[in-house]
Amino acid sequence: MVRVHVKRHQGNIQEVEIRDHAGYGDAGQDLVCAGVSSIAVGMMNALDEMVPEACDFVLKEAYIKIETILQDETADILLKGMYYQLSTMQESYADYITINDQEV
Repeated sequence: MVRVHVKRHQGNIQEVEIRDHAGYGDAGQDLVCAGVSSIAVGMMNALDEMVPEACDFVLKEAYIKIETILQDETADILLKGMYYQLSTMQESYADYITINDQEV
């Protein structure tokens, strides 16, 4: 199961961690993993282009982390967009993706 952990401060997203594999299909054929990866990597690219100083990124096998290092309205809007995309996926694939949203 893909596990998404979102940390917020005063409603603003500070960190998104995505880990593990969905198990929806065979390796290389897993549509849930592919969808989550596309959303997350696309968001990393958008953040890096639009607000390169605002976030740090970690990308490894079965692990993605996006962490805000500066408060930035554009970064927060983009990250909230990613959250809504992942939430929509969770509605359709609840057995394969879980989202933990935490205010810190």
